[in-house]
Amino acid sequence: SQGKSRRRRIITVVQRQAANVRERRRMFSLNEAFDELRRKVPTFAYEKRLSRIETLRLAIVYISFMTDLLE
Repeated sequence: SQGKSRRRRIITVVQRQAANVRERRRMFSLNEAFDELRRKVPTFAYEKRLSRIETLRLAIVYISFMTDLLE
């Protein structure tokens, strides 16, 4: 290929481990937020645990319903 050759960034083991820890914390935080949202959105007791996308869609519908109710 022509043009400048790109140098690949060397990532150390320590940097990779730190990135993994940050990603695990990020995912834990995201999962906690979704769990909290699931508790706020009304569902039937027999329903399976909602996926993230189902939770978001149901929350949108619920917020719209509550908004209409207040108007």
